[in-house]
Amino acid sequence: MICKTCLSDSEHRHHVFIEMMFGTKERFEYQECSDCGTIQRLSDVADESRLYPDGYYSFSRPSRNSRVTAVRDAHALGTKSILGAVASFVRYDPIVAVIGCFGINPCSRVLDVGCGSGKLLYRMSAAGFKNLTGVDPYIVEPTAGAVTIRKSDLQSMSGEFDFIMFNHSLEHMPEPDQSLSNARRLLAPGGRILVRIPTSSSHAWREYGPNWVQLDAPRHVVIPSRKGMSALAERCGLRVRQSIDDSTAFQFWGSEMYRSSKPLASSRPDDVFSRREMREFAKRAATLNIEQQGDQVAFLLNAA
Repeated sequence: MICKTCLSDSEHRHHVFIEMMFGTKERFEYQECSDCGTIQRLSDVADESRLYPDGYYSFSRPSRNSRVTAVRDAHALGTKSILGAVASFVRYDPIVAVIGCFGINPCSRVLDVGCGSGKLLYRMSAAGFKNLTGVDPYIVEPTAGAVTIRKSDLQSMSGEFDFIMFNHSLEHMPEPDQSLSNARRLLAPGGRILVRIPTSSSHAWREYGPNWVQLDAPRHVVIPSRKGMSALAERCGLRVRQSIDDSTAFQFWGSEMYRSSKPLASSRPDDVFSRREMREFAKRAATLNIEQQGDQVAFLLNAA
């Protein structure tokens, strides 16, 4: 199959990965591009919705944000305060920190693609953002209010947005070029797109292979390499302006659990690893991020 990021039609490497989040151990065929290293699913799945049951993490009900969390998020997103600085130091959160690097403001028109129940959008609302929209075809029902969430796909969306997010959602989409092209269509002049995604250009993929937790077969359809992400963006009229590795200890403890045949849905890391081990995982993740070898990257795109 042609690589969905760089379009290479060379003879690619073949893999078989098993479903481990829920522990069904169903087998799925994948390929690894021999030119750019992107990993993509080959196996067809008749009903994609069955892969996202009610217990899937992104559909859990958003919890009420504490005052401290709201102040911490607001600080990371641009509204600076001493309390926010202290809260950010005590408990660092990569996603709001990454978004805060990209210069959006409370009046920015934000679209979260594949938003699930809208947890991130509700956090941004609590931090003072006003124009927040989400879209997800798999949610139970749409919502309106401080946050608008539409039960739809990106192709059906209209309007203009200053900041469009694919926060660990693009890897779930069978045709990422169509998704990015639609996002490009909705982008306001000067707008930006954030793609936060696992990458095969990582130490974790090399170390764990089929046990790498962020393979997440079969839900992850296309896991781009860094080279593949640049090629994909270019084909969609975009360019990678900046990238930030923001991987966490999850790449280690999740992969170690899979290596031991422990499903994520029925196992807790605190029951498996000591605090010392978890600290070591976090330390290793921080080092890999500096070396640009983390297993997930935040890519900031703008119009070419």
